[in-house]
Amino acid sequence: MVDVDRWRFWQFFNQDDQLEWIGVMRPTAHARIDRQKIWTLLPGQRRLIANWFLAQDHQLDGGERHWHHDSITGWDFLDAAVVVPEPSKDDVERLSRPEAVLTFDQIDDIPLLKITGKRDYDRIISERGT
Repeated sequence: MVDVDRWRFWQFFNQDDQLEWIGVMRPTAHARIDRQKIWTLLPGQRRLIANWFLAQDHQLDGGERHWHHDSITGWDFLDAAVVVPEPSKDDVERLSRPEAVLTFDQIDDIPLLKITGKRDYDRIISERGT
């Protein structure tokens, strides 16, 4: 099961209220940047990558945001991991070219298995059919 003491879980909806991303934050991280960083799931790669444009969006007032940010439970994160769509090729390329909030060196990734644990990881992979 996910470590709810270490991670805070999010889902992000676009302007049409369609689920676009799921992600995690580390609110108790030592470094300030790691407390602000949002890692989002790349389902096909089975990893979460630091997403500079969602982290930047998260710091805006609610009315200025491009995405609707919804804090969720670890259980909800596991369920959403099954249905969240693959990001577009353009969005994946954009992740690797930070323009704000994060530097290139701060664009790191986390294996999905590290967030979920083996049993839940296997369930996500099985239900996604990948």
